[in-house]
Amino acid sequence: MKLYTNPLSPNSRRASMVAIQAEVPVDVVVLDFAKGEHKAPDYLAINPNGMVPTLVDGDLQLFESRAIAQHLALKAPDRGLFPTDPQSLVDIARWQFWDALHFSAALRDIAFEKLFKPMMGMGDPDAAKIEDGKNRFARFGAVLNTHLAGRDYVVGTNVTIADLGLAASLTYAVPCEVSLADHPNVAAWFEKMTSLESWKQTLPPLGG
Repeated sequence: MKLYTNPLSPNSRRASMVAIQAEVPVDVVVLDFAKGEHKAPDYLAINPNGMVPTLVDGDLQLFESRAIAQHLALKAPDRGLFPTDPQSLVDIARWQFWDALHFSAALRDIAFEKLFKPMMGMGDPDAAKIEDGKNRFARFGAVLNTHLAGRDYVVGTNVTIADLGLAASLTYAVPCEVSLADHPNVAAWFEKMTSLESWKQTLPPLGG
């Protein structure tokens, strides 16, 4: 299997963390965004979005990090990362959708304005957009905080792809000064996530 990634991408990190946690061997291909490798014709042939990550497993060409996470986790069912009993299955799906639409989206907007926009020479950060992202993070962080009360993990009693995916979304929380002080249950859970070897092995160059 080949996993096309970029180390700055939280979405890439989401897939990479699952591969490491599942102990599923993948050949990692790092795309150089500065050279436009993610827009090259041969790459667009496997991911027409021109984004990362992409997984190639035989005839399967799979984009979208959360789908890739599911596929990789299913390769190692004994690791318990993606339990397939009906209740766990839909619960994990719920948190994956919620993360993509709300939690990750708020953090992505903050990181773009505070880190990537200046880095790419796209002008000064937009304070209003940063504030909007922080407000959305506060709102949805409270949802996760309430859910984690009395729980060690998002779904079930061990680490799953729900945990790994949400942790990857928090990649730039520290360098972007997004505080978890108002969400102590999230902070305690996140501390566990950052102790995982899969987190440590996928630290991006900008910190996280």
